[in-house]
Amino acid sequence: MSENHPKPDALIVGHGNMDLDCLGSLVLSAALFPNHKPVRSRLAHPAVKEALTVFAYKLPLLTLKDIKGVAPSSLIVVDTRSKSRIREFLDAFGEVPETITIYDHHRNEEADIPGARLVEGRHGSESATLTLMCRDTGTAVRPDAATIALAGIYADTGNFTHNTTTPGDFEAVSWLMERGASLKMVRRFLRPLREPSQADLFHRILGNLSWRRFHGHVVALSRVELEEQTAGVAEVVDRVFADEPVDVLIVLVDIRDKGNHLVIGRSRKERFNLLEVLATLGGHGHIAAASAFIKGDRDVWSELLQQLESVPVDAMTALDLMSGDVTSLTPDNSVMDASILFEQTGFSGAPVIDTEGNLMGMFSLRDVSKARKADAMKAPITAYMTRRVISCSPGDTIREVERHMLGHNVGHLPVMEGIRLVGLITRGDYKKFYS
Repeated sequence: MSENHPKPDALIVGHGNMDLDCLGSLVLSAALFPNHKPVRSRLAHPAVKEALTVFAYKLPLLTLKDIKGVAPSSLIVVDTRSKSRIREFLDAFGEVPETITIYDHHRNEEADIPGARLVEGRHGSESATLTLMCRDTGTAVRPDAATIALAGIYADTGNFTHNTTTPGDFEAVSWLMERGASLKMVRRFLRPLREPSQADLFHRILGNLSWRRFHGHVVALSRVELEEQTAGVAEVVDRVFADEPVDVLIVLVDIRDKGNHLVIGRSRKERFNLLEVLATLGGHGHIAAASAFIKGDRDVWSELLQQLESVPVDAMTALDLMSGDVTSLTPDNSVMDASILFEQTGFSGAPVIDTEGNLMGMFSLRDVSKARKADAMKAPITAYMTRRVISCSPGDTIREVERHMLGHNVGHLPVMEGIRLVGLITRGDYKKFYS
């Protein structure tokens, strides 16, 4: 900005080290509030740098140099509600702006920007919230801005797989595509491991993976070292998380030149709150995707393990998932008896229990069909039941239950304490867990 031009009086900023959702939020806010000028962070993810290069003439973002020394009368903050994450901008202003409005969707983070009014987004990405505001207010969004916003939604929802994803995210995507957003360009921005250093880091994280159990949660942990702070680490962690069959991944990166540390976590479990785990380390983000940057010489690894030992809510187990009131059959029942029971109850199978309460086998509608074809409906169920039963224990995790049910293609999984049947998990119970 030329020194002959006055400093802007109304600005829009996002969090430091901009990601795609932050950039999308900036460009959408600039469309919603045209009297405010967007300002870019000093640092940005590699995908953001690429987007800024591609759309250089379409995104006239100000820099810290442009705003240094004069606090705007009005400030809009997007994609964060944390004072520490806009520190570079506050330092550039030299004083706190008169009016601050926050547009942010990180509902589990503390809003600590003094005097700010918070407009809380309730979708999986802030770009989606601001997109719907543009739609509802009739605000025009150009194809280039729509493309960046679309990339932000894809990135922050994990391609719509994060638990924070809402129907509004899909509505926003539809509207942006109608405005000319380019999926082809979005795929380019989201492509993984674009740099050789990222590929090297990817393999080192995988090589150092270890698995530990905390409160019933199986957590994949990795600790690696970098010579200096490097952009794109989060993208590498995302790729590892996508490729590995883990529910929780936490990576600690020790940065040698400054003695700093970076912790990045990803979780697929609602009961595993990454923000709470990283709270003492100054974590930011979502329950399912969070990170913390720690300066100075601290034993971050020990602090992290201590948090993992104390913070997470106990994991759900087979005991939580199962039905305890189990309708069973006895060896004396005929196939016809079982068929009538299934018709009356709507069940598709039941365990067969002897007089001492021991599990003898499982009998299902499939077995009824076999007996009917053989014209043997009066035969005892023991002639057709499955004797080699796949079962689990009450303390088995959901991941272990899945391995039993899906790996062996069984629709009824007995939960056993020794030889005693304590419950039954059905396909319906499993689907209810994911509904």
